[in-house]
Formats: sequence, C-alpha cells, structure tokens
Amino acid sequence: MTTYKEKDIITILGNIPVFQGLTEADYSEITPLLKLEKYVPGDMIIKEGTHGDSMCVIIKGAVKITKTGEAREEILLDTFYPGSYFGEFSLVDNMPRSANAVCVDETELFRLEKKDFDALLARNGAISTAFYKNCLEETFSRFRNTIANFAFSEHSLRQKSSKLDELDRDLSQASQIQSYFINRELLDHEHSFLRNVRHTYLYKPCIAIGGDFLNVTELRPGVASIIIADIMGHGITSALGTGVLKSAYSMAVKDLGFKPIQLMKFLNRHFLGVISHLYATCYYAIIDMRNKKVQFTKAGHPHPLFWKKRRQDFADIRCQGTGLGLVKKARFGRVSYPLERGDRILFYTDGIIEQKNARGKMYTESRLRSVFRDLILHEDADIVNKIYEDMKSFAGRREIEDDATLLLLEF
Repeated sequence: MTTYKEKDIITILGNIPVFQGLTEADYSEITPLLKLEKYVPGDMIIKEGTHGDSMCVIIKGAVKITKTGEAREEILLDTFYPGSYFGEFSLVDNMPRSANAVCVDETELFRLEKKDFDALLARNGAISTAFYKNCLEETFSRFRNTIANFAFSEHSLRQKSSKLDELDRDLSQASQIQSYFINRELLDHEHSFLRNVRHTYLYKPCIAIGGDFLNVTELRPGVASIIIADIMGHGITSALGTGVLKSAYSMAVKDLGFKPIQLMKFLNRHFLGVISHLYATCYYAIIDMRNKKVQFTKAGHPHPLFWKKRRQDFADIRCQGTGLGLVKKARFGRVSYPLERGDRILFYTDGIIEQKNARGKMYTESRLRSVFRDLILHEDADIVNKIYEDMKSFAGRREIEDDATLLLLEF
C-alpha cells in the first residue's frame, strides 16, 4: 500500500471546506486519525441506508456515487476522483447514508471515523470551533445553491409550462381543423349521405392529431364517393400530409370523381410534388345506389371487407395499386361489384390490423375478418365500436401505436 507524506495529507485536508482555516498544528492532530484503505473495482465502500459513522477522502482511483431507483435500477449521481471526499456530514449527524459509493478503479482513500474525530474535538476547542463554523457555512452555501437552483428550475418550468400550454392550444385548434379533413360534419349527421344506406364510423388518432384521412363526397343524387387514406406515421407531420392530401382531393374530386384512376394519378403527382419524404396509402370507392353497384380503386391501402349477405361470406376483391408519393408512374386498377340489400362494406386503416399485443403479435386482417363476421351473424348494432374495443382488448397493456379509422356502410 502506498505511503503518503504528512505534508501531502495536510494539503489535501486544506482543500476540504469543513477543514479549512485550521493551523498546521491542527492538521497534524487530524492526520494520525486517518486510516488508509485500499479497494478493488466493484467494492462497496458505503451502502445506501447504512449507519453513517465516517468520512472518506480519495487519494487514488475513482468512486461512483449511486442511488437505487424504485425499480431497483442503479442511478448514477456522480463520479469522484483523487482529492474528492464524501460522507463529511456523518462526522456531525450520524444519519443513514443517502447513497452508495462503489469503486470504479483500484482505489486508495483515507477514512476518518466519527468516534475518533469526536474525541479530538472534545480536547481541542480551536479545531472544534473551526470545524462546526465551516460545517454551518457549508450547509448554508449548499442551501443557497439549492434555493437558487430551485428558483431557476421554477422559472424554467414556468417558461416550459407556458410553451406547453401554447402547444396544447395549437394541438386543440389543429384537432378542430382536422375534423374538416375527415368530414365529421357529414359523417356525424344522423341522416345517411345515401338513401337506404346506414353508416357508422370511428376515428381515433393515437395523439391529439393524426395522419388518417376519411372523406365522403356526394357526386350526384344517389351517388357518393368514399376516400380513406393513411399518411405515413402519425402526429403533426402526418397531419400536415393529411392536409396536403385533403386539399388536392378537394381540388380534383369535382372533375375526376367519376374517373378514379385519373384521380389517383393526380393525387400521386401532387403528393410527389409537394412532399417528397412522405407517402400515403389510399382507397377510393364510388357507391352508386341508382345502379346498385360499387367501384373500388386501390393505392397501396388494404382492401375493405365486403360482406355479401346472399353468400354469407366476404367478396374476394382483386385490384392492384401503388401507394401515393412513391413513384411517378404509379399504376392503379379499378373493379366493380353489384350491391344488394344486406351487404356491408368496412373500410379501415392499418392502425387496426397492425396493432401489437404485449408479445409483439399483430391484430391482423384475419382477426378483423373473424370479429366482423361474428358481429354480423349475431346482428350486433354497434359493430364499429365493438371492433375497436376488441382491438384494445387484444393490445392489453401495450399502448395504441397508430391512428385507427373505421367506416362501415350497411345496405
């Protein structure tokens, strides 16, 4: 073990606030009380919660100061190097240790035990007076620093709180604006936008605003178009993409509403031209109650579930189409099917089928089909909400990860 000269030890003690202002003779009375100890990496020097009966001064190596969190995890508070000290107030209050001290490197330190130091203070009034005066000054210094830090933190917190309030107001306004994106005024109306067609829908952004888009347009009496889209991701960026898609759709639907392939091409060009780093999946349908048929056009989006009452099964929709904003020369297809009384069409976004549970498994389109089928066969009147509740039950404690949108048409 290394041997240290008294003058070097006195220099170290003179740099410790609680020992400052002592004479060389005073320091010479303290140095014999210091016990040199050696530790290897991983050794616990002091343990949080144990009785505090000494202070330590590091001479060589490094010591990390840690606390144990609520989940028993290690929280690193600081790392001390030669010349640093800890536990000095254990010489005064004998309180339990507030943290752990663990060796990082091979370490040598001096330990001063309270019982030895108390005996010195009892016989040397000058050291006792200086020591307790230094302790009082150090305590007030730390208290002032704590108050200053608290005041600064409080000021910073008020500023952040103000910013958060402003952001919250912005999100609230954005949420109201987004109701325009998803056609709430028409979809919330108690009367259907098509005669003899019942509609129910659900829109659940995973935060205040989202990236799903749902819109209904009356093309002519008895004919309406449905567009459902999902902008990549969710949140504010996706919501901005939703606005781009909505504006482009509003511009084009009057002229191209009956030309779904041309409409998808226009939306694709617009998306590529305005936002180069986002893409969207989209599905477009024309519901023609005058001629009892539906047309589907896909742009990378999952096919809706089309329940045919006559067959008591789902129609197998076959139609290809690339997502919007991916390639300039995207190709889109169009298919047409007859509509009959009792048929049902469920449009949805992938926030439903891609939701994961605690084990990382997805909800899947297969489960959605199964749940939808069972609800139809049991003549449930609240299908859309029951599907969403089943998805949440499947997710369990796992948070809802994406925006979820459903639109059910019942003929």
